[in-house]
Amino acid sequence: MNKKIIQRRIIEKIEVFLKTDDILLLYWARQVGKTTIMKFIQQKLLYDKTYFFDLENIEYLELLNKNPNIFVEYMKSYHWWKETEKIVVFIDEIQYLDNPTSFLKFIHDNYSSIKLIVSGSSTLEIRGKLHDSLVGRIIKFEILPLSFEEFLIFKNKENLAKNIGKQISLSIINNEIKFFFEEYTKFWWYPKIALENNANIKKEYLKQIFDSYIQKDIKDIWKIKEIEKFNKALKILADQSWSLLNISEFSTTIGITQNTLNERLFLLENTFVIQLIRPFSNNIRWELTKMPKIFFIDNGIRNFINNSYEIEWNSLENSFFSHINNSYKFKKIQFYRTQDKKEIDFILDWEPYEVKTNYKGKSLTPLNYFWEKYNKKGNIITLNKTENTKYTILYPREI
Repeated sequence: MNKKIIQRRIIEKIEVFLKTDDILLLYWARQVGKTTIMKFIQQKLLYDKTYFFDLENIEYLELLNKNPNIFVEYMKSYHWWKETEKIVVFIDEIQYLDNPTSFLKFIHDNYSSIKLIVSGSSTLEIRGKLHDSLVGRIIKFEILPLSFEEFLIFKNKENLAKNIGKQISLSIINNEIKFFFEEYTKFWWYPKIALENNANIKKEYLKQIFDSYIQKDIKDIWKIKEIEKFNKALKILADQSWSLLNISEFSTTIGITQNTLNERLFLLENTFVIQLIRPFSNNIRWELTKMPKIFFIDNGIRNFINNSYEIEWNSLENSFFSHINNSYKFKKIQFYRTQDKKEIDFILDWEPYEVKTNYKGKSLTPLNYFWEKYNKKGNIITLNKTENTKYTILYPREI
């Protein structure tokens, strides 16, 4: 029996380009659902003949690494394709090709009847291998983690998903939505994990995803040999997510130079593990020179590294960051901190947001200070909502 394929929100944006001449690139981290989305498009949205090449299959990789003309002859000989016949070719994990730019450009420019839809899992590899000569030929789509709305749909809770972004009753939030958001916070966003109901199996899936990342991205692709130090750095980062990152102290703690640490942080950001956010300021120079905060893009991976799935205030703050980073579009996600240590967790396009595990309506000094200085009223994000709380974890302005 075929597994049910659930439509993701991004598919609506991709569908617009299915009948254009553009090469379509779907990219993000491993296991986020790129292949499933390609299969959905192949099965549900296209009426032309389609062919799927997974480059983790060594035979396909060797075939496509040869002269592109060999691939064309292969299609003619093995699939009886004629050049006048419209077809769609899916290529999974395009970054494995030695020269994907040359292959894609040749097919696009010489065979207009072939529509190319490709995926990639490492933005650094893609950036290094897909060159400027593809500009004007390729449209890129970030395949982000599951939004909370999509998570509810994966859990067969479409009735609750329809309420996301709306003003709804306190009883629905506390008795229904909160339960699922707690699961979402603990295990987070991989579709395979969302579809699994056994917590131990979810944890094992997280372990496999993490091990695959260390093996494929860190050891095989980027040739990092000091895996023990790399894992130690990840452990400390997971433990300190949401907190200020002092590069000097951190590099001393794990025993590497500051330059090496900055290289590792760059790698982690560009393989979709962490994200650094900067402090809010009207002075760009000040903003770039002050210490950033570190957040994990996937809260489940953070919890796995920490070996803790309890929902504490720092976990909730990281979870909220992941939620807004995925589901909403802001020009800037920042935090606020004054010299006398007035702190606000997030400034989202000038609007302040403070995350509290529990909140009973008490006035908060940092939010009042920000309101007086910038005329922007604060918002409270809380998992445990009471009648006195105006805002909940479900941010109301979804796009």
